[in-house]
Amino acid sequence: MTPWTDWGLQALACLPGAVVFVELFRALPLMANLKYLQATTQKVMRVVRSPHTSDHWKEKILPHYAGAILAASLLNLLYLAIMAAGFALAFILVGMWFLGGFAATAALLLEPSVQIIAAALGALYAVLRVKLTPEGEGDYHLGSRLLHHLALDSRLVRKAAFDLDCSLAARRKLPTPPGPPVYVAGLARAGTTILLEAIYASGRFATLTYRDMPFITAPNLWNSISAGRRQYAEAKERAHKDRLLVNYDSPEAFEEIFWMTFDRDAYVREHHLSPHKPPREVLVNYRRYVHNIIAKDSGKTPLRYLAKNNNNLLRIASLKRAFPEAIILVPFRNPLDHAKSLMAQHQRFLKTHQEDPFSLKYMNWLGHHEFGANLKPFRFNNDAMPRCPEEIAEFSYWVRYWSCVYENVLNDHAQDIVLFDYDRFCRQPAACLEELAPILQLDKEQLEPFFSKVQSSTRHDHPEVGPTALAWAQRVHQALRHRAMADAPAQGPARQ
Repeated sequence: MTPWTDWGLQALACLPGAVVFVELFRALPLMANLKYLQATTQKVMRVVRSPHTSDHWKEKILPHYAGAILAASLLNLLYLAIMAAGFALAFILVGMWFLGGFAATAALLLEPSVQIIAAALGALYAVLRVKLTPEGEGDYHLGSRLLHHLALDSRLVRKAAFDLDCSLAARRKLPTPPGPPVYVAGLARAGTTILLEAIYASGRFATLTYRDMPFITAPNLWNSISAGRRQYAEAKERAHKDRLLVNYDSPEAFEEIFWMTFDRDAYVREHHLSPHKPPREVLVNYRRYVHNIIAKDSGKTPLRYLAKNNNNLLRIASLKRAFPEAIILVPFRNPLDHAKSLMAQHQRFLKTHQEDPFSLKYMNWLGHHEFGANLKPFRFNNDAMPRCPEEIAEFSYWVRYWSCVYENVLNDHAQDIVLFDYDRFCRQPAACLEELAPILQLDKEQLEPFFSKVQSSTRHDHPEVGPTALAWAQRVHQALRHRAMADAPAQGPARQ
């Protein structure tokens, strides 16, 4: 190959690394720390030169400043190491495709030509990034997408991030949480998000939010790294177009990334998700992960863990093994409205995934297989699966799927859960949240601020459904309402 060919291939390998380097530079508080270092150094010089400061006071204050300067310098070295590691990892992963094997590609990192090309591409991308990216842009520009690839696409990277975060969180001595963890787990479109937001608004829980993306398995580490580059934006309607507004501080269902990292092969199949029974060592790591999330959010007020994860319907028994006192809320709604909502979202996301391949990859990373091109139904039995691919487009399938899922919940887990009637919640939010408070071991006043935010549920026009499927759905719905929250004992799960 000619030198021009070599340089061209090196440039192709450098480009992703340069983008990752610039994005990490923007995310890390490096510049803020440099300004602090400069200001501290100037204070030292003023103290040393001041004729009004006694030698005794100088001897006392200068060691303090020296320690602050050393700490800031070491922190900047850490930031630079993270940026360099991000560049090197991206360069090697891409370069291995056309520059040779791992050893040959890694050796090129020290070549002057590679360093010059990387510097030039990084400078060019940084300029374009500033000039062409207005404030308040969408979350997934090119650099953000590459950062998501780096953080989420490799199970090895996710596991390594988790190990680092455990080391960081272990240094914090947290008080015992003032109550059991709370889980919100229902079939998608059951009202899980509004229920999550109502509980999180109490201020008594730690959970994952959009700020924790993309390093979900390392919430403490990422929180420390990104603290200097926090973004703020007005809440906007989420991709589902369902009137729910979200921003960076909104809680969301990201917990599944943990299970995908440590036990994906046990339950994720080509066309469905199987009931999940993780082994003991995974549950041990899961308890550590919950501790890490609490550590991320805990200040002076001790917090409890809160999670929304629809896939937890697959592992209710395992959650109870990990946290025997856990409160598991399972919302449900009218089966025909629910089935129509599922079908409508499936059609919406099919179009989205076709137009934007990154959105499909993103949903796969999150373990969200509720609808769209990556649909994977919960296979509690064969009735949950479409009999042919074309049946997914039929309303009767979604009604049957709803019945299958909630019948399994009733038959296998009624003693371990609290059933929550979403339709009644929309009609009587104050009454429902007042009933929910003692079950969650909260004062009702802690849930009252959310009363006014609850909107009426969306009613749908329903296509016709066969009498057998309709009778099954009505029978299951009646049983759910009979066992719903109003009949549950205070501070405990629903009873038979």
